[in-house]
Amino acid sequence: MKAFVLCDYEGTTGTVSWDEEQKYGSSAMVEDTNAAIAGLREGGFKEFVVRDFHAGGLTMNPSELDPAAMLIRGTGVPFPYGLGPDFNAMILVGAHARAGTSHGVMSHTMNNRTIFEVRLNGKEIGEIGGFALLGGYFNVPLIFVSGDQAACDEARDIVGDLETAAVKTGLSRQCAVCLSPSVARDLIKNKTATAAKRLNEFVPLKWDGPFVLDVTFHYEHIADIAAARFGGEKIAGRTVRVRRETIPEIFECFAQGFE
Repeated sequence: MKAFVLCDYEGTTGTVSWDEEQKYGSSAMVEDTNAAIAGLREGGFKEFVVRDFHAGGLTMNPSELDPAAMLIRGTGVPFPYGLGPDFNAMILVGAHARAGTSHGVMSHTMNNRTIFEVRLNGKEIGEIGGFALLGGYFNVPLIFVSGDQAACDEARDIVGDLETAAVKTGLSRQCAVCLSPSVARDLIKNKTATAAKRLNEFVPLKWDGPFVLDVTFHYEHIADIAAARFGGEKIAGRTVRVRRETIPEIFECFAQGFE
């Protein structure tokens, strides 16, 4: 069996601020990911493709990653980042809650500097929901999410049945009560192993199209640029509406164009 492992920084064990990213981000992401791979392996998975999805995709140190994994890193990775129908499951390691979430540690949606809110067919979504739907398009279920408590709650709200590992609980956007790293990584391993063993119980997330994406930006001039670039319409001063027929088409706008 083959797993797509999408990794981010904000939801990793112990992290609470972008200020510590350079000294702590790489090791935190790799160690959480290795714990997840160990759990997947225990549950029967044999192949692992890891996508470093933080910043420019250069956060993780390849030499520290489980040698059984293939790592996709760097910028300009062709959409959809290596994901496709040949995977049996997708997991998110180090996930964060969407922009504006109460007690969401470093919460944001795609671009912290520009995006205020994203709604798809009227429902507010973040990166977790976007990737779950992208996986669903390829019939790949999202079976596990690790991150802060707010991210885990968000995953269950939009996906329903999946395994989660909350490694910290936010007190504010850049403050959290954190599990000990050893405890957190044991939790990640155990929960991914459980998810892998329950694989046949999970259903890919699928929504009926066509799709309407409403993106509200922090600034009106960014909305003007986005509307022109993607053939969208401004439905409010800072909000752009884009219509597409399929999830990959709408997600490519969501994930790449509005960065």
